[in-house]
Amino acid sequence: MENKNKYFVVSDIHGFATELKTGLKKAGFQKTNKNHILIICGDIFDRGSQAIEVYTYINSLPKNRRILVKGNHEELFLELL
Repeated sequence: MENKNKYFVVSDIHGFATELKTGLKKAGFQKTNKNHILIICGDIFDRGSQAIEVYTYINSLPKNRRILVKGNHEELFLELL
């Protein structure tokens, strides 16, 4: 059986939701397309002022359509906790 999934890979979002959504739109990512998978290679938060919006956007995707890789900024947050 053919895999029809299309993968979109981003990293270093750093809390910039507008830039994340703009980049994904330009790349053709569709939130409602069940074959579109988002891979985020770390550094989701820190620096930007839209951390809540980034979290809400990522969390709005079904778990089977998002892959999150822990980056060095996530490691730093965990060390602080």
